[in-house]
Amino acid sequence: MAIKAKDYARYRDEQFSVFENYARKNSLNSKSMLVLMWIYYSQGEMTQDLIAKRTYSTKQVIQAIIKGFQNKELLYLEPSVADRRKKIIRLTERGQAYAAEILDPLRVAEDLAMGKLSEEQQVALLEATRVFSLELKNNLESSAGQLDD
Repeated sequence: MAIKAKDYARYRDEQFSVFENYARKNSLNSKSMLVLMWIYYSQGEMTQDLIAKRTYSTKQVIQAIIKGFQNKELLYLEPSVADRRKKIIRLTERGQAYAAEILDPLRVAEDLAMGKLSEEQQVALLEATRVFSLELKNNLESSAGQLDD
């Protein structure tokens, strides 16, 4: 079983490297591109706190990325109606165009790659990845508690 986990990890690492290379070709690092994706694809109100939780990043890292995007006039922050202390992240028109230029081709490439799989393979891949990710997270969280003892 450990051999298969190791094999999966190598494929996952290769996939992350492809993602990092794509980000770099677009003058970003993978974390910045990931943050841009969360903002671009968000259906609701996206805050720095929410991005930090979803990406397992520190608030300082997310704040620095957001500040960089603000300096390029790609996004702005507006107070939340529900909680004025929280700021909602919004893309400017320029930011929307910038994100679309980078992320739309990525989504097309992902869709084409997924399209090479049968419907059964797609379902199996999604479910297996969901379960693996959840179990990996749980195992790392429980082992981190053991390491702290």
